[in-house]
Amino acid sequence: MAAGHSIVKNLAELEDLFRSREGVLADLLSLVGSALTAVEPRGLIQRKVEIRAGELIVGGEALCLREFREIWVVSVGKAAPGMARGMLDVLDRPVGKCIVIAPVGSDTSIIEGEAEVHLASHPIPDESGLKAQARLLEELSTASSDTLIIFLLSGGSSALLPAPATGLNLEDEAEVTRRLMNAGATIEELNIVRKHISSIKGGQLARMMMPARVLCLILSDVPGDRLDVVGSGPTVPDPSTFRDAYNVLVRRGVWHDAPARVRERIEAGMAGTVEETPKPGDRVFQRVTNFLIGSVSDACEAAAQAAREMGYDAVILSRSFEGEASSLGILLGSIAIELEGRAGVLYVLGGESTVRVKGGGVGGRNQELALAALTRLRRDSRCLVVSIGTDGVDGPTDAAGAIACSEQIARAESLGLDPLDYLERNDSYTFFKQIGGHIVTGPTGTNVGDVVLVLSPRIERTDKP
Repeated sequence: MAAGHSIVKNLAELEDLFRSREGVLADLLSLVGSALTAVEPRGLIQRKVEIRAGELIVGGEALCLREFREIWVVSVGKAAPGMARGMLDVLDRPVGKCIVIAPVGSDTSIIEGEAEVHLASHPIPDESGLKAQARLLEELSTASSDTLIIFLLSGGSSALLPAPATGLNLEDEAEVTRRLMNAGATIEELNIVRKHISSIKGGQLARMMMPARVLCLILSDVPGDRLDVVGSGPTVPDPSTFRDAYNVLVRRGVWHDAPARVRERIEAGMAGTVEETPKPGDRVFQRVTNFLIGSVSDACEAAAQAAREMGYDAVILSRSFEGEASSLGILLGSIAIELEGRAGVLYVLGGESTVRVKGGGVGGRNQELALAALTRLRRDSRCLVVSIGTDGVDGPTDAAGAIACSEQIARAESLGLDPLDYLERNDSYTFFKQIGGHIVTGPTGTNVGDVVLVLSPRIERTDKP
């Protein structure tokens, strides 16, 4: 994944929008490219994992490969193909099995012929995911104590591996997911509920991997990098409870509309008649080791370092922002205004916002954040705000995110478009489609959440004469 213009598929549109500020656009796209390159999964695995004298070394710990009769590689999530490719490259030896489960539309050419590949639906689970998880569990059931399973986990795994708990069906899981997402639930809240209506999430997959030795390498897409939240923590002890799941559904106003079977299961769990997910200290984790190998921090650090090399004063404001996209956008737009008197400054943020759907428009959290930021900018603003999803997908659209800049204000006025009206209708995609500002990368093959840049251009890169 190269940095710079090559990552953007709608470059001509952006060049038209920034036709009087070409240098600013070049800087901006270079920074976006640096952020994405830093979390490209194949390279990330190759940098963080090594084989030395017959030992696999990661996170300062070593695992002697000679102790195992066979090695399996299982990779699940939006970054699954790249993570699998990177691990196969590092191992540089035959593996007993290689299973990859990724979203429909993923580029799996880099592992073609070397892995059993399953493509499944995301973010709403469907039958394809059920088939993929059934096939995975079938293989895991044959593992022995001298099997090493290298489990590669990235964001999106919750939807890709649906496994409704006893008494529930796929539609129950899908319906709860839809309702929580539309209610603006955070990824942590969403996954607390998912863990308690699933048979494999919340550490339960670790039980199904017994008695094998499991090394789980995790690429985090959640603010704060809580390993029990990424992919609903299938190999990680679960500190949450049925009571926590109930509280999420009530807090987000979803409890009464949730499927009856879901409510019955959670009520039974709170009453103690349904077994809880495995907690810290449970014997199912005795042969499981979980490592964080990458997160949005890597993307933020790379963008900040690239900016400093360009001559910017770069500061990382947050590596774990959360909250309503529109509120965050308004705040960041206000911060951009404060930067107007300072040239050559970059603020970097990493995390993940949410959207409470009120209207019937089309958009995503990154576009909504950018649109909200635009409502705070002035016609003469030099500063820009850009928000992108590192997976290249923002909501049900073809955009990774969008830029907010002063050039859009004049265009919107000339077309009679009111940004606040589009914001109220959650119709950010339609707005940017008309005035320009989308960043379109296509699926990037990685996923560490979102990156937001607030940029005050350098003086030498302002409008051309």
